[in-house]
Amino acid sequence: MTANEIRRLFATLILTIRHTIDHILAWSDFRRLCCRRARHSHYRKRLERLERYEPP
Repeated sequence: MTANEIRRLFATLILTIRHTIDHILAWSDFRRLCCRRARHSHYRKRLERLERYEPP
């Protein structure tokens, strides 16, 4: 076998990531949690600015 063939075989057999459905769902839940935190933080900051606002 040539070095390129070995490298390709290694990449195919060892480095190929196979995600299970549980992993995919866990990642989805994690991303939703991050988005929810960001949205909450964004709303909180806007509310704080609104509460500090004094009309001229």
